[in-house]
Amino acid sequence: MTRIDSRSEGNTLAVSHPIQAGLADLWHAQVGLRPEAIAIHWGVKRITYDALDRRANQLANALRKRGVGEETPVAMAMRQGIEAIAALVALIKLGATCVPLDLQYPRERIAYIMEDSRAQVLLAETVTEETKCAVGDLPRICLERDADAVAREPESFSGPRDNPERRLYVMYTSGTTGRPKGVEVLAKGIRRLMVDNSMLSIHPGARVAQTSNLAFDMSLHEIWGALLNGATVVVISKATLLDAHALREALCDMRVDILSIGTAVFNLVAHAYPDAFSGLRRLIVGGERANARTFRVVLESQPPEQLFNAYGPTEVSIYSTGHLVRLQDTLSGAIPIGKPVAHTEVFLLDEHLRPVAPGQPGELCLAGEGVTRGYLHQPELTRERFPTVSGLKEGQALRIYRSGDLARWDENGALEYLGRNDQQVKILGHRIELEEVSKALLQSGLLRDAVVTLQERPDGEKSLAAFVVPKDSTSDVEEALRDFMHARVSKQMVPARFVLLERLPVTVNGKTDRSALPKLVSPRSGPALTRSTTTSEDPVVAGVSTIWAELLGVEAASPGDDFVRLGGNSLMTGRLVLRLREKFGVGLSAYALHEARTLGDFIEAVRRALAGIQDEGHAISGPEAWREEARLPADIVLAPGRAVTKGKPLTDMRCIFLTGATGFLGAYVLRDLLRTTKAQVACLVRAKDSETALARIRQALEKYELWEDRFAPRIEPVFGDLGAPNLGMDIQRHRSLAERAEAIFHVGAHVNFVKSYEGLRAGNVDGTTEVLRLAALGPTPLHYVSTIAVFGPAGYFNDMRVLREDEGLDGHLEGLRHDVGYAASKWVAEKRVWEARDRGLAVNVYRPGFVMGHGETGIGNPDDFVARFIRGCIQIGCCPILPRQSKEMVTVDFVSGALLGIASREGAVGKAYHLVPPGPRDSMDMDGLYSLLAECGQPLSRVPYEEWVDRLMRDPRAAENPLCALVPMLYERVYGGSATRWELHEGQPVYDTRKAREAISELGLVFRQMDPALMSLHLEDWRRKGLLPTR
Repeated sequence: MTRIDSRSEGNTLAVSHPIQAGLADLWHAQVGLRPEAIAIHWGVKRITYDALDRRANQLANALRKRGVGEETPVAMAMRQGIEAIAALVALIKLGATCVPLDLQYPRERIAYIMEDSRAQVLLAETVTEETKCAVGDLPRICLERDADAVAREPESFSGPRDNPERRLYVMYTSGTTGRPKGVEVLAKGIRRLMVDNSMLSIHPGARVAQTSNLAFDMSLHEIWGALLNGATVVVISKATLLDAHALREALCDMRVDILSIGTAVFNLVAHAYPDAFSGLRRLIVGGERANARTFRVVLESQPPEQLFNAYGPTEVSIYSTGHLVRLQDTLSGAIPIGKPVAHTEVFLLDEHLRPVAPGQPGELCLAGEGVTRGYLHQPELTRERFPTVSGLKEGQALRIYRSGDLARWDENGALEYLGRNDQQVKILGHRIELEEVSKALLQSGLLRDAVVTLQERPDGEKSLAAFVVPKDSTSDVEEALRDFMHARVSKQMVPARFVLLERLPVTVNGKTDRSALPKLVSPRSGPALTRSTTTSEDPVVAGVSTIWAELLGVEAASPGDDFVRLGGNSLMTGRLVLRLREKFGVGLSAYALHEARTLGDFIEAVRRALAGIQDEGHAISGPEAWREEARLPADIVLAPGRAVTKGKPLTDMRCIFLTGATGFLGAYVLRDLLRTTKAQVACLVRAKDSETALARIRQALEKYELWEDRFAPRIEPVFGDLGAPNLGMDIQRHRSLAERAEAIFHVGAHVNFVKSYEGLRAGNVDGTTEVLRLAALGPTPLHYVSTIAVFGPAGYFNDMRVLREDEGLDGHLEGLRHDVGYAASKWVAEKRVWEARDRGLAVNVYRPGFVMGHGETGIGNPDDFVARFIRGCIQIGCCPILPRQSKEMVTVDFVSGALLGIASREGAVGKAYHLVPPGPRDSMDMDGLYSLLAECGQPLSRVPYEEWVDRLMRDPRAAENPLCALVPMLYERVYGGSATRWELHEGQPVYDTRKAREAISELGLVFRQMDPALMSLHLEDWRRKGLLPTR
């Protein structure tokens, strides 16, 4: 018989122990043992076991007054943090059932869960969450509103007798009919994971990361595994989890011992920073099929002490099996899911629920203490998926769960996962029914037929592909389908790719031939599909197509395939340049590459390069067009009868509008506004709603270690889009903001040194125009952050020695033809600002140099040009000789302090200020920078520029170099082939700072020159983030 359980000989993961106590009893035991130990660490907040217990008791008393008792369903609309975990403890004390709500769900899904679970009480953290989830006159507690009432409750509580059979959670997963299924999770199922299991064992004092949404079953082990074993829950936000840089830093800084993580996030972080998990004692990966290559990358780097691949559906209370992964496991290409955890039995059965022969695939069926009650209010489905089966164990009839997964036992007695036997898949941890997606597509009325499949790239990234047969081949079916799906289903259910066909392929039996679908790769419609070009007889077509397809992880490529839609980005563009140079020996124009969208465009770019045709400059514009674009639209004028004022001190203002708050400089400006004024700060963020916008702001400030919880009430998230009309706001919101804002700080910009002017126009030119439109409505004083890059290579083309702050821009336009598109876009934007001033608007313009990390901490933006340049040079051990070149480096705290100080003291008086080193001696040339790095233990060989670029491109690890994405800009020769863009900046003038120095002379601001101590801080910050090797 094909069976193994946690008590079988040779199973090293599990030990058999009876389950007697419930979760409340175990919690009280830990409080008694270690009352003063830290239970939760959340940012700067910490709470002890005793304090958490008292807080939970108060909330339990408040909930009891609202009728909450044993197995009462309580809907919980709360985010990660101390309050949420206190609420969970309160619910187990009451013996109640938690129904966690994912606040990212559409309102319709939340409403369905509230109705289906028959929730008796709503427990929300904020008024916003309460409003989103409230139904009728349902009793509710909002901690933001009811905090004082809850705090008056007694700090002691006596609950009902604990019972391991009690239902503690109803967790909703995807449903085949489109309805989510509520899984009823019992106390004993969670309890079995907490004790006597080596994969899941947690010792007192351990620090356990809590990264999962509370509606995701992995959170059960993260929270209860820690608290019921005397460990500390270390809360890590979703924003940090999805930022590979930030997660790596958080795991190190917060000294995390144990981390459970979804497969998709593991793949993402591991490929960015293979050593990100090096400080962990144990890393548990689960949720989707393991990618052997990703596990190998981690194991060959600096792996955690233990790395497990885990498996388990919610229906069997999280984890069911696990495997300690060794390097040799990765060589076979398939990582086992291992053996059962404690009190779990595994059976591989055929369609008649009979055991399969050893070594043969069968449906993975699970039994034991983890099996849940089933699906809430769905008895037929429960009977189908949770049958009671005789003959699997002598003398017993076992209730099992049919997972729908296929597996087999390998020669070592471990389970090998083979895939689904139905159409349910997982993407980023979310269960998706493929048939449900197909049905939704057909409801659009645009299609005759549709089949949806799961695609997996070599790097492990998964996405949905929809193979559709349109009714009307002349319309833009793909765009219409995307719009239809986005309006009706969760974003995970929107296919990443649409393949338009005349008919679906069929087998000889007349069924859809799913095995043939992956070969149909073109997203365009046609008789079948455009023939793949990877096998073309034309060497250019075949060569470019093969490289293109390999980078994007597709089996074949056709001329109409779109680079971005298939997952291409600037980093891949850099890799593409390296591969094409290697293959064809040509350098491609940075702009030609960025304007190229389809494979056909890329092939044409290579042909032009081989023919010696230069694509220097910008795709469809140049100085003449930019001069025309610099004209401010005629409708941006001051409202009749409105008074013009330079503004008042920031400390006297009630509302300030800020753009760019999620960027590096903008995050510091926001922090400083919140610290130095009492104003409400309205922050424009590209987001779908206020909730998402605030989360993005918090993520940005946390990234640079600026966030303080006291900031939240004074931040007004304004969801919109910088490049959209009215900044993406409706008329009412736009008018209200114009009337309330007493100053505008326009810090937001799209900084990219590879894109053309056209690629940056929307964010930088149109965005600034819309900010001017808002300022004119007030009218509101505007403080605009420009850049010294608006002057371009002024020394080379204008032979200037000094650039004064009131220097006109017109004389520098021609030089921008040979500079990056970013400089041109900022030139046009600043010209529009000056024209607005001439029409009566109160404005100031601030032109910072290269903004570096904080002067006291070194914490900066690791993705800016200077940071990439220094790290890239360190990786290849050399640097370019660049005579008579300086980098005007200023710390971010100096720039933010000067910006706000001038704005408050001077007001908007129509001047420009250079925020750069105060004098020529304070600037640093490239030789000085290299000497400074040598003093800090990073000596570099100095080589000619062309040799440096060549070494960069030939480096075996070039694809991992932070300069990889900038390669097109670095090597491309412009100005008739005489020099690269960077070389043209030789002999730059001195930037005059007289007005800026006068304006900040009484502010107490101190400029800190880049010296060994400050550079060391920057290097150390990059090391902490895993961007430089540790010493």
